[in-house]
Amino acid sequence: MIAALAWQDWLGFAGAALMLLALFLHLFAPGDGRGTTRAVLGLLGASALLPAALARFNPALFFLLVAWILLNAYRLFRAPARP
Repeated sequence: MIAALAWQDWLGFAGAALMLLALFLHLFAPGDGRGTTRAVLGLLGASALLPAALARFNPALFFLLVAWILLNAYRLFRAPARP
């Protein structure tokens, strides 16, 4: 079964792990004021999951990942620092 996994699947596993790490840090670690680390992890994770979502096209997952990428990119480049 593991041998049957394509590169998109392995990349998707890595992306899911990054997204879960970003969520874990958001919930349990205060982090920096802007959340830059969490935004980068979320952006990389969702970007890594995108090829797996396109390989076996799933519209709901694709929409979720695109929204996640856009929100994290906004957070990273435009959101002001919190006091």
